[in-house]
Amino acid sequence: MPPATAPTPAVAANAPPVPQTTSAKPVRSTPQQLRRLSTALVATGLVVGLLGALVFALLSYSLSRAQDDTEQLIRVQRIQTNLLSADATATNAFLVGGLEPPAQRATYDAAISESAALIAEAAQAQPADTAALSALNQQLTAYAATIEQARANNRQGLPVGAQYLRTASAELRSDALPILDLLVSTNAQRADDGMDLRLGYLFVTVALLGLVATVFAHIWLSRRFRRRINVGVLAAAALLLASLVTGLLATQQTGASVSETKAGSFAAVKTAAQARIGGNDAKSNESLTLIARGSGSAFEQAWATRADQVRANLDKLPDARDLGESWSAYTTIHAQIRKLDDGGSYDAAVAAATGSGEESANSAFNAFDAELADYLQSVSTATAGSLSSRTPGLVVAAILTLLTGLGAAFAGRAGVEARRQEYR
Repeated sequence: MPPATAPTPAVAANAPPVPQTTSAKPVRSTPQQLRRLSTALVATGLVVGLLGALVFALLSYSLSRAQDDTEQLIRVQRIQTNLLSADATATNAFLVGGLEPPAQRATYDAAISESAALIAEAAQAQPADTAALSALNQQLTAYAATIEQARANNRQGLPVGAQYLRTASAELRSDALPILDLLVSTNAQRADDGMDLRLGYLFVTVALLGLVATVFAHIWLSRRFRRRINVGVLAAAALLLASLVTGLLATQQTGASVSETKAGSFAAVKTAAQARIGGNDAKSNESLTLIARGSGSAFEQAWATRADQVRANLDKLPDARDLGESWSAYTTIHAQIRKLDDGGSYDAAVAAATGSGEESANSAFNAFDAELADYLQSVSTATAGSLSSRTPGLVVAAILTLLTGLGAAFAGRAGVEARRQEYR
């Protein structure tokens, strides 16, 4: 017989349904929401304050570095000018033959000595340029040694002296000047980068977001507690607004001033220096053309190229009419020298190129070079003064944004805490 099966118990018709488990999202209590809001307002104020202090301190430092890089740029360009001036003096004195004029020898020695001193000063001022400046110093030493060999042979009337001179000038342009060109472009880029103030707009954006968040916090509190004004949170919003306005004004005013400097005196520094460098190079090629005696067409072509560059640079300079006239006076005499030389009057051409009278090329060029040096000094001073004048304002902005940010954090916390006390 099969085993009996147990009867299945009947389910009561009126039994209550079995409750099903649901994952209900916990509801945050009002005190919890207030604590979170207080923390968010404190964090907003601290972020705005600390970021403002950091950003404007960095911008102040960046402008200070831009000023240093501008000074380094000017220093390097002075080295470049001195070397070409020394070469122009050496080649011009070489035309005289025998013992060179003492005044020109002194001018050459001063240019070489100043170049060496400026190289050492530049290496100390900008460690990033040390390797390039070390290589430049080696080229300067080699150039000076070759010039001494040229002088020694020239005093003895040996034609090989002219070859030493041409070799020294060629190596100066092929080896030393490219190093200086690289240093000029590098420091110009550093200075230009240091004048970039876009970081200030990052702070303005963050401050604006913080202000918007604080305003929404005030709206939530007003609706939640049925009160229009929360003094603490409203004060926090006002302080953030003040921080925003301070940052925006500091960024815009400093940016406008720096942009004016970049387009004005800083651009004039670079242009005037290039004009002076080109002028000294042209003067050197003038003498090299005569030294070559009939085979100096390449040097004369180099003179013409440099002369065009000088004229183009002078045309870019504001208030440079007098400089243009001085350069024209020199180029007119140069044209006369070329006319004498090409016409067979070599000795007369040399006399016009090496003399010291008012109608000589040396006198006209020295007048131009002196005027351009004064102009370069004035725009250099203007650039440094403009950059340094903006630093105090950025320091003040850093302090103000820090204080207003901290004040906003304190005021926001106090405003939320007042509502927590009422809730209790």
